[in-house]
Amino acid sequence: MVHSVTSKPLQLVGVPPKLVSDGTALRNDKAPAPQPAAHHISLASALAQKGPPFDAAKIASLKEAMASGNYRIDLGAIADGVIRFGLHNPG
Repeated sequence: MVHSVTSKPLQLVGVPPKLVSDGTALRNDKAPAPQPAAHHISLASALAQKGPPFDAAKIASLKEAMASGNYRIDLGAIADGVIRFGLHNPG
């Protein structure tokens, strides 16, 4: 079991200390090396600066359809999406 995400090094619970001392006993030679936290922070920072994806033309067409009363909500498609999400994200 691994403790929640923190800035501290990972601590494995229930693994004998001799297997954790240098970490080599726990590594799989075929598994990619873990990325340093700094890499993930810089990636998150770059994505935050870029902002969310935005399609101005799509937003304008949706606003026009709603204003004219032509925008229809497909409740079946929404229900299907909720079910699919629940199947992939239990609990």
